[in-house]
Order: sequence, then structure tokens, then C-alpha cells
Amino acid sequence: MTRSAVALAVAALLPSCAMEAPFADGGDGTLSISTEIKGDVVKNTRAIDSDEMSALRENFVIWICNSKGVVKRFKGVDNIPESFSLKVGSYVADAWAGDSVSASFDKKFYRAVQDFEISKGSNALSLVCRIANVLVSVDPASLNAGLQDMKITFSNSRGELLFTADNIGVDKGYFMMPNTSETDILYKIEGKAADGSAYVKEGSIANVQRAHEYCMTVTADERPVTEGGALIRISIADIPVIEDDIEIFPAPSPRGVGFDIAGQVVSTDRSFTDTKVYLCGYYGLASVTMDFSGNFTGMTGGQNILSNSVMTELAAKGIRVERQESYDASAVDGGQVKVDELYVTFSKEFLDALPESSDEFVVSFEATDARSRVGRGSLRIANTLEAVEHPAPVGLAPAPDPETDPMAVLSRSAVLTGYVFDAEAAVNFGIRYREAGASEWIKAYPSSAAAAAARRNARAAATRADMAAFSVRIDGLKPATQYEYSVFCDDFESNDIQTFTTESVFSIVNASFEDWSTYSAKTMLGTKNVILPGSTGDKLTSFWGSGNEGAATANKVLTDKSTDMAHSGQYSARLASNSAMNIIAAGNIFVGHYVETDVTNGVLLLGRPYDGSHPSALRVYANYRPGGNVSVKNADDKIEVVNGGTDHGQIYVALTDEPVEIRTNPSNQKLFEKDDVHVLAYGQVTWTDAFGPDGQLQLLEIPLEYNERARSKRPTHLVIVASASKFGDFFAGSASSVMYLDDFELVYE
Repeated sequence: MTRSAVALAVAALLPSCAMEAPFADGGDGTLSISTEIKGDVVKNTRAIDSDEMSALRENFVIWICNSKGVVKRFKGVDNIPESFSLKVGSYVADAWAGDSVSASFDKKFYRAVQDFEISKGSNALSLVCRIANVLVSVDPASLNAGLQDMKITFSNSRGELLFTADNIGVDKGYFMMPNTSETDILYKIEGKAADGSAYVKEGSIANVQRAHEYCMTVTADERPVTEGGALIRISIADIPVIEDDIEIFPAPSPRGVGFDIAGQVVSTDRSFTDTKVYLCGYYGLASVTMDFSGNFTGMTGGQNILSNSVMTELAAKGIRVERQESYDASAVDGGQVKVDELYVTFSKEFLDALPESSDEFVVSFEATDARSRVGRGSLRIANTLEAVEHPAPVGLAPAPDPETDPMAVLSRSAVLTGYVFDAEAAVNFGIRYREAGASEWIKAYPSSAAAAAARRNARAAATRADMAAFSVRIDGLKPATQYEYSVFCDDFESNDIQTFTTESVFSIVNASFEDWSTYSAKTMLGTKNVILPGSTGDKLTSFWGSGNEGAATANKVLTDKSTDMAHSGQYSARLASNSAMNIIAAGNIFVGHYVETDVTNGVLLLGRPYDGSHPSALRVYANYRPGGNVSVKNADDKIEVVNGGTDHGQIYVALTDEPVEIRTNPSNQKLFEKDDVHVLAYGQVTWTDAFGPDGQLQLLEIPLEYNERARSKRPTHLVIVASASKFGDFFAGSASSVMYLDDFELVYE
């Protein structure tokens, strides 16, 4: 056996997140997770390099949950303790590493979910995180199909990947499927046939599976490609992938070979097959003992099965013990690590000969490695219907983590996940929820397509895994409120109750523009009093700012309170563009503050601290009248107005993860870009003509669109910018454009 291993030292314990005390009546045990991470490389895939391994190590997350919720959470391999205490009982470990990106050529995601039991004393858990992506690739032979400028696009609803001559045969694409109801990868093949005509072919790869690579080959007949590529043939190979397994090695624990040892081995008609249990001890096995439940007859427990005499005794009864020792010379310290593997095979003859029992047969293993680390586990055998256990038909996934999945729980809605274990029993299933402290549950069901997919996947699943998951969207929730939820199906309601808390709603400061003040600013023409849309008289702390400070040099006021029209209260904000020295200055208002004037140019800092919530839109009451006779100081491709034409007005809103600096000086210009890496959501409206009835404000709603970055980052700043002359940053616009604004509000659905 050849293994590639990288040993990682464990340091301090990361503080855990406990939704209940981990210690309670009934005693407690300890759980050990060892300090090694391994990447297997099979089927000619490349090895995990040191930088990748370092990133996986830092981002590795393990959640330990029981029926009450999350009791332990560790992030980073170096923060996993050598052992920690848990009360006796049943648990689920959920582990993941890597980057869950919709579509990427280099970012992979690994996942493992495992049920386990804690008994008094020492316990150990073994988790293998396997790749959770769907892979796509293009055979390099496709470049010989006779299509010029060939490009192939693979996509799902959340991302796409493009293959061209530069990366066909080189790159593999990694997709995360958005949900269980979306099972197809779409493809589009484009190019030019020999006669110069365009060739386009679209199709789909149906029922894709995780850890499978779908390799496309495009071929042509021996005849030249003609008739727009009508002779092109497309084939797709489905290749199961065993790639970059990441394994945490605890103390040696028994595993089933070809079956899940956490479940029962069942045959009620004496038709067992050979059943093999595997144990592996890095640095060697010191001892392995087996004990037998009382319904076994003629079996001696407590013996070290590594002894040759015990092996001989067990073989005579139909239990074979095989040991294989090898060395791994690839450890990071350059030394040789002993790999001690043990296979214990319970033969068909031995199992078929067991007497009928209404209780399950239990073979208990205790394995100690050369570092004195102890692992335990059991093989459970049922040969009558009375002994067969019937697990719950449905169960809960771990509660959404606000840090790693910030959009799962919003202010008025939440997406919650459960599992289907028994597809036949779980006909009608879903999530039940209630406000914490309430007595009545409300039931919510997945869509029919999602329910069908979960049942289908459950039938194919051998263990609890996210491939049999279903999700339910719950609407109509109260903001900033704690809820309890659980899972149910026909004739079953789980006692596993978890909690989540909805996001708050953010109230925009001085949204109706009733508060105004002034501050003193130094200009080229001396100190000026500057009008500020806020009550503080301090531009650094006021929620709103404007370009008034820059205009004060020319004794102009661009933005001020107005009683001309208002939706509520006495005032609205009036944004009036103007000109000085033949330079257009846009009437504007924004969330943030005016930093300084750079000669005749402005430096702004957009954004104010924000609570991290996720509104669906921005509402405001507005009236806009664009001026004519537009003046454009300097030509620029980004300017959409023309000299002598009609001005444009604009309002945009963004959620970001840091403030945004704006500079209008052409020599070091920096303007707002909606696709900037720090922008998580964006919405805008641009007016090319008047908006609202004469003398009246009209309600406007600007939807917010969240990008993929918002799936993993929480916004920290709110940006709102309104301008009576959209291209005022380029000193282009009309001196007679006017905009009125009142009652800004974030909308939460």
C-alpha cells in the first residue's frame, strides 16, 4: 500500500460554540481526534501541494452536534484539541474543507458527515472528507474535430466555465450544484465549420453526481465538416473520481469494508456474506481486543487478536485475522512512519451459523496504537426481524452557520435543511418551526421536485450524507427573533430541536432628512460654513454627506433641505446641480463623508457601518427633473450624455465589506465599480427624463442583487449615492437638473 501523508501538529484548543452544556447527568467520555491530514491521489490526479494543504488545514471545520444542537465547533486543524469531553450519547460530526464555489477551475470542496456514539471513557472518531464537486473536462482529441475557434461552455444556474484551445485537455472544472432539485450540467459548443459557417450545439448532462468527472469528446466523420457541422458527434464519459481524499486519523477505530459499521449487518434468512472490518494504526498497533455479547456461544472475549495463537483460535471458528505492516517514508519530518493495518473477516459460515436472537449480536473492538491512543467501535449483527433497528426516517442537518452561510437565515425568511433516511416511510416530510417559547408548531414542506429528489437520493445512499438532503424556505418570520425548528414526516416528529435567530432590520439614519446642520471647512477662498444633511455638525460622524464642501469654494450650495415637496415631516433633500467657472458640479447626497477638496476635485469616502442584514430592495420617495443644455468638459467613453443634450439622474445602493474611496481628479481617478471585489450587493436606477408628477414625490423601489461573494461574506457597510447629474464625477451634466428625495427605507422580504 502506498500513501502520501502530511503530519500536522495540533496546538491550542479553539473556543467551542455550545448551544447546550456539553456535560450533564449520565456521565461523560472523551473524544480524540489525532493530528494528521492525508491526501490520497488516484487516477493520475495531481498531489495536494504544500500551499493547498496549508489552506485546507486553516479552513477545516468540524461541528459536533447532538439532539439539542451544536455542542462543539472547531475551525482549523491546529485548533482541534487532542481530546475533549462530551456527555454520553449520540452525536453527528459534520466536517468540511476547501472552497464551496459554484464554478471554478481550481477551487474544490470536501465534505463528510458521520454519526457516532460517546460512551464513558475514551472514544475516537474517524472522518474522511471526500470531494463534493461535480467535475467536467474536455478530451484534447476534440481539438481535431474540424471546428475552428472552438469553445465549450459548461454551466449550471449559478456559474459557468469556458474551455478553449488554451485549456482543453489541461484544466478540469469543478461545479457545486446549487440544490438537490438541480441535477443537470448544461453545455454549449461553438465554433466555425470548414466552410466558415457558425456551428452551435447546446445540450445537457443529465443527473450528474458528486465525485464524478464528465469528460466530453467532440469528434467528426472522416469527411470534412460540412453543413454547419452537421457531422459533429459528441460523447460524454462518466468517470467516478477518487481524488484528494482528506482524512483525519484519530486513534485506530474499526471501519466496515463495503458497509457502514455505524449500521447493522442484517440477514433474516441465513444469507449473510463475508463481513470484513478494517483497523489502521499509524505508528503501529499495540493491541486489539474483541468482546462478544452474551447471545454468542463459545466465544472468548478480551483477548489480544494480534497474538498468533488467538488468530489461530479465531480462524478455527470462522473469523480470519490478517495483518499487514508497511512504512510511509513521506512524512514531513523525513522519517518513516509505521502503517499497521488489520482486517478481521467474519465468514459467511460463521454468521449463518449464529443462533436466532431477538437481540442484535455485538462484537466490540478496542484498539490501542503505539502512542497509547485508544479507539473503540462495534460490529452489530441482526438475524431476526425483532433485532433489526428502525432508525428515524428523517433527520436534521446542522443549523446554518451565520459566518459561513450568511444568507441562509435572513430577517423574514430562512432556508433550513434536513435529511431523508427512509424514502419509503418519509412520504410527506418537511420542517416544523415556532417562535422560541411558543407552544404550537408550524409545518413547512419542500417543493414537490425537491422532495422527490431527496427520496430518490435516500434510496441510493448507504449512509447519512448530504446527497439525501432537502431544503425548505420559510417566509413570514419576525426580524431579530429566535426560532426553534425540527423535522417531521408522516407519523414521526423528531425530538431533535435546533434554533436560529433572524437578522435585524437596519433603519437608515435621518432617512426623512428632517435634521440639518453646518460645519466649517477650509477652502481656497477661506473658511466657509458648509450645509450638512445631519444634526451633528460633524462631517466625520454624520450618516449622510454631500459635495457641498467642494462647491463652497465657489459659494455654491448643491444639496439642502427643502419644503417644496415632502412625503413625511417638513423637509425633503433637494439636490441641484450647478456650475462655477464653466465646471458642472452635481447636486448629490451619499452615505459617507466628504474627505477633502483636491484643487477643484473631490475625495469622498462612501459607506457607513452596517448590521450585516440582507434587504431585498431600497425604497425612496423621489422627484427628478433633468436639465437641458448639457455641458461635457472632457470626452470619455463612460459618459452617456452629450453636449447640448438632456441630463441623466441616478440613485444606487450597495452593500460592501469595507468603505469605498472615491476620487474625481483625472490624474488619480477612482470611481465606484459595482463589480469591485468588496461589493456584495448592488442596485441602481438611472433616469434619462423626468420622474414623478409635477410638484409631487413618487415612490421608487430599487431591487438589490446579491453576487456570489455574498454567499460567504457578510456586509459591513451600507452605500447609497444619489446625483442629479449622473456623470458629475466627469464634470458633465446640466446646471438646471434638480432631484428631491425623502424617506429612504430598506425593504426586507
